[in-house]
Amino acid sequence: MSTNPRLLVVDDEEVICQACRRIFSRQGFQVEVSTDAVAGLNLAKQGDFAVILLDIKMPKMDGIQFLESLRQAKPDQPVLIMTGYPSIPNAAAAIRLGASDYVTKPFTPEEITRSVQRVLGSRQQAQVPEGAAAAGAESQAAPTAQTLFLDEAWFRLEADGSACIGAVLPGLRGAKILGVRLPRIGEVVYQGLPIAAVLVEDKPPVIVRSPVSGVVAGINEDLGKVPASVVNDPCGEGWIACVCTTRFEEEASHCKPRRVVLVNASPESAEQQSGMLTSLGCQVRLVPGSEDLPGALREAECQVLLLDGCSLGESGPDLVGRINALAPSMKVIVLACSDALPEAAYRKHRILYYAVAPFADNEIVDILDAAFRTPEHHPAKPERSRVPQEAVASIAITNRNGHKIHLLSAPGLLRRSEGLGWLIVQKLQERLFPITVTPGEANVSPANILKAAGACDRLMVLLARDSGLLPGGLARDTKPDFGVPPGDAAGKLTMLGVQPDAVGGLLGLDARTTAALAEHIVSEMASY
Repeated sequence: MSTNPRLLVVDDEEVICQACRRIFSRQGFQVEVSTDAVAGLNLAKQGDFAVILLDIKMPKMDGIQFLESLRQAKPDQPVLIMTGYPSIPNAAAAIRLGASDYVTKPFTPEEITRSVQRVLGSRQQAQVPEGAAAAGAESQAAPTAQTLFLDEAWFRLEADGSACIGAVLPGLRGAKILGVRLPRIGEVVYQGLPIAAVLVEDKPPVIVRSPVSGVVAGINEDLGKVPASVVNDPCGEGWIACVCTTRFEEEASHCKPRRVVLVNASPESAEQQSGMLTSLGCQVRLVPGSEDLPGALREAECQVLLLDGCSLGESGPDLVGRINALAPSMKVIVLACSDALPEAAYRKHRILYYAVAPFADNEIVDILDAAFRTPEHHPAKPERSRVPQEAVASIAITNRNGHKIHLLSAPGLLRRSEGLGWLIVQKLQERLFPITVTPGEANVSPANILKAAGACDRLMVLLARDSGLLPGGLARDTKPDFGVPPGDAAGKLTMLGVQPDAVGGLLGLDARTTAALAEHIVSEMASY
């Protein structure tokens, strides 16, 4: 992306203008807006904009008239049409006047970002933010931006608002890495859903879930040559992708830094251990001795403490006892060596883990994962033997905005008492929405979909569809091709295509992917 590119939004709805300003300002654009078509046209003619986002339906001057006038002054200006009323005549007129693409309202941040990227052209690898490349060039150096984690996945915000993404993966000590399946540039990714997969000899692929939602702007092509970097240098040369973030404000609270206190009386080994922890994305507060410990525990805001038993000798176990008293919730990990005091001396106190030379064989990755992983909390399921495995055809709610939202499911995808269907119902009930669940198998023919769309304010159709993504990957489409003119009901329609599991359904997806899918679907139903 060029330095400070300018973007113009012309829409008579102030909420659309401000939403676009919020989305694209974080992505490094200078965003100008106008709710008046005539004033917006003057801005468009006078300014130098990378792309103009233009509404079709506006008072005084509609989008087609706007384009006709603009083309006389700027025949090559990239323009993206925004419309809540997609129609064949409007689309034909817009294309004739050189509109690059159109996006249907209401759009998601990912849809509008992807459309703008398509108009501007995909960024090349050389344009990936410098922070990502710098991390690979000097992997032991502390990153300039804070590294935040969603379980094992991490991201760092770069200067242009994009996020460099990777993962510190447990369970791969000594494994042979065969390759990394990377996302495609322009692919939409969602927080908690798959973005990449690490291919391991004699093991199933290890799925990497994206810590943030957005649009992929760059990938680490060097992983094709040295795939082991994803394990050996996960926060440096092993980064996976660069993503234009689209929901950072609402998703950032789900991600946390990995802050640790390191108690080590040996300056030499303390420096070495601190560097290794930093290379794994940790923020390290170094404490050289017991006299500095109380202040560090008060100020560091840490949940995990690593104590180097080799440097502390016989005083180590007693120091753990003091830590237990000063910070009862602190997770203590003892870093031992073969000739240190026996484990039993430490076990008299409360510790999370006793590890012998964990940096030597990368065991520290598994230990940190256990220390920082957020426990999964799901509502208690009914006993399967007492509840029939009832298929669900649709789920309907009236949300806080008074809109009637229907989720129509293709046959075999949702069940009332397990999997994705059960989680969606539970999450809607937690939000206190009135829910109507229709049992059975839905007819998802184009004619029936359009008929169902005409009976509600928004229809979401859930399909298991091969989009070339990893299992559980989500592809959202508001412009489905029915092969016939769809009519006004199409403007109410969103197709949710989920990459199926190995047997072609969704019940085989793992629990974390299923939970993330349910959260995204419920959030969209609630927010329309």
